[in-house]
Amino acid sequence: MALYLSLGAVGFMVFLLLPPKVKALISFFLMMHFFNIAPDKVFGVYAWDYGAILMLVTAAEVFFRQPVLEPRDHAYLTVLKVFLAWLLICFSWSLLIYRYPIMHTIKSARYMVVGYSMTLIFIRLFAVQTDAFEFLMKWFYRLTFVLMPVFVLQYVSKTPLLFTQIGEYEGALRAIPGFLPLCVLNFWIILARFLSSERVAVHEWIYAALVLVTVALTYTRGIYLAFIFTGGVLVFTMLKDRTLKASSVFGAVLAAVVVVTVLVASGAAGRVIGRAANGLQMLDSSSSTSGHRKDDTFAGRLGLVAERFSLVWAQNPVVGYGFLHEEDVPADLRNGLRYGTPLAGTAADPTAFSRNDADGHYTLAFYSADIAWANIVIMTGCVGVALLITLMLTFVLEHYRNVDGVHPLGYAVRIGLFLQLVMAFLLMFDGDSFYGNLQIPAFLLAGYSLTREHRVRAKSAMPVMQTRPPNLMT
Repeated sequence: MALYLSLGAVGFMVFLLLPPKVKALISFFLMMHFFNIAPDKVFGVYAWDYGAILMLVTAAEVFFRQPVLEPRDHAYLTVLKVFLAWLLICFSWSLLIYRYPIMHTIKSARYMVVGYSMTLIFIRLFAVQTDAFEFLMKWFYRLTFVLMPVFVLQYVSKTPLLFTQIGEYEGALRAIPGFLPLCVLNFWIILARFLSSERVAVHEWIYAALVLVTVALTYTRGIYLAFIFTGGVLVFTMLKDRTLKASSVFGAVLAAVVVVTVLVASGAAGRVIGRAANGLQMLDSSSSTSGHRKDDTFAGRLGLVAERFSLVWAQNPVVGYGFLHEEDVPADLRNGLRYGTPLAGTAADPTAFSRNDADGHYTLAFYSADIAWANIVIMTGCVGVALLITLMLTFVLEHYRNVDGVHPLGYAVRIGLFLQLVMAFLLMFDGDSFYGNLQIPAFLLAGYSLTREHRVRAKSAMPVMQTRPPNLMT
């Protein structure tokens, strides 16, 4: 143990000597649980916590440095700051009014408080080191490019190769890599470039194909629906911006046919299409049958949210239960739960959503990894939910109002950041987006804030030419 402590101390000293952008990359890498290439715990502590500490050290440095650029004011950032203030109010309420144990309250609050604060940390970093955003984008591209083939090989070999949550599904390993949002972000950027008739490099074509295969192999209806819907938003937005080229649309359809052909040849197409069709059927409430309802885990998620909202409304609709730790949930409250996922360590079916689905020999968790809204309303009350919805609505409205906005890395990067935030928000109904792994939406919000408003006021003015961003592989 002494040796590990010595190595850790030396590593931390070296970390302090690195430029802020490299510090941010290392911190982000840890907060992403090593991008699933290593266990998520080191000496019994989550890698996320190590990364959060290092990110706060980085924040202390960049906030003491003189910024090179003055960050722009965006309406959605104002809402974000109000939401952050509300999180601190909920934290104080948990300690002073509810009198929760201080260490458990800190454990429960750290993900959201530190996670959303990272948006402001990234914004400051980008103002201090103007190349930091491009630097991080390049490394996220490279890391995910290397890891996606490993994820696909995991499916082919039916052998766990990454440290992700894996389950058996119709004879195949079903897993969702934690770095998937970064993969899809780059996919939207590549697709936007192609649809606007920009040149797409060979490695970008390979990357895009890997993303499609990785998304398909998740076998998750929510991801499929969010991906399809966000693709529609891309086409709508590019039509509105008059950047969509008809010839490129035909090429995109042709490329999609090639990917489908590969899936068919591998035998995965049937399962993918079946899950996607089942997800689309869920949107039509009039066609539900008893058999469909039994397989409709999404209905269980909605039931869970409705139950948690009703509990919060009875407890305190303003601040909810605050940052109540799972271990401090009162027995009478937990025993009254009808919806939820079994607590870790039980032998219950992890797909069960209702106590009535089994014999009742397992304990339901108060929080859920299946739908973020339940956790948000528990911790921040109805006010927190309203602020988070306002944040997203403000972000979307600002994007469409600022039609002439210019991002330093070009149009495709700006729309890619926008689309991935839209997709992440949609996935709040099918996961813990905007609640878990908050470093990702924080990075996206901060990266989008680099957008500058541009207006061509004179007819004789020269149009602004958006240069192609540097190659992400170099």
